Amino acid sequence: MKRTLPSTIGHKVKAGLLDRLRTLPVGSRLTPERRLAEEYQVSRSTMSKILTELVNEGYLARKVGSGTYVSPRNTEVLPSRLPSQNSGELLVAYPDFFSYEFWHTVHELEIAAMHANLHLVNLRLHPESDSETVLNLAENCRRLTGIVLLGGTPLGRPLLRELDKLGVPVVLLGKLENGGIYRNIHCVHSNHVQSGYLKVEALLRNGHRRIGVVLNEPPSPTIQETMRGMKEAVHSYKLRWHDLIISESSIRFWEDPMHGGYVLTHEVLKKSPDITGLVVDTMLGAIGALRALHECGRRCPEDVSVVTALSHAGLEEYCVPRLSSVMIAHENLVAAALDLIGGRLSAREIVIDGELVERESIRRL
Repeated sequence: MKRTLPSTIGHKVKAGLLDRLRTLPVGSRLTPERRLAEEYQVSRSTMSKILTELVNEGYLARKVGSGTYVSPRNTEVLPSRLPSQNSGELLVAYPDFFSYEFWHTVHELEIAAMHANLHLVNLRLHPESDSETVLNLAENCRRLTGIVLLGGTPLGRPLLRELDKLGVPVVLLGKLENGGIYRNIHCVHSNHVQSGYLKVEALLRNGHRRIGVVLNEPPSPTIQETMRGMKEAVHSYKLRWHDLIISESSIRFWEDPMHGGYVLTHEVLKKSPDITGLVVDTMLGAIGALRALHECGRRCPEDVSVVTALSHAGLEEYCVPRLSSVMIAHENLVAAALDLIGGRLSAREIVIDGELVERESIRRL
């Protein structure tokens, strides 16, 4: 059991330091321990105990040879005593921006972890977060069973190599390039090639030949796979890839995908006002696209048909018109991830097929 500070002075200093941490930017380096002890007029050993408690509780993260840094807010505080009935800890990391997809997936992970008798530790990463925060929190877990990283989590090869060394299964819910070089890292993702194919083919099958493409998500291996599926659909109808009107701009990580759909749809319409079909990368982007179409005096589906992918809290059923979308079952992604962590599967990559649900947003020409 971790020891906590018994003294009233220690508690006051800790409370004061916590108030100070809440005003500091995430990822900022803390004043050295010696200077903090002088500032708060306590002994070096007392300050060391306070900082150790704050590290254990998830407010701070230590980097050997570098210093102590402010951890992201909304990181779940590690319990001082992990319940003995739990078989281990499952660390889940994901970007902290408005995304029903992430929330839904985390909800499914919570249910799956409960059934697997695992304690779930959430880590929500902010734009200013150091990606090594994932590694620091993983190293603080005492019975780490596995790690799940949701697509969109900032990753780099140095971090992936360090996570691979932890010796527990690490599952990325998203596309991973060169995943075969790691021993313990796997990826589970929807069939992006199929998704791209189904979206474009739905419009081609309904007679559309002037088709615009709005890529409202940041450039990534996922986007590349989706575009490969789009190309296969175009070629299957004996058309050229260059016949599609593709937005030239792109959005960056942490930018709003709905606004991206809105801006890029305006760009596509300006480039080619005569389009009759629009492929939008994801549901939020499609909502932004509907607004852009309205502002340009174009109706959906009478003037421009729209098809997209994924869901967003069921909004696809309540938009006007109801949006056609390639739907993915989150529970299938999560089940595969838990099977990898539990050792029931050993594949490096698992691909889950989606299904096109045609609603009111596609008009047959």
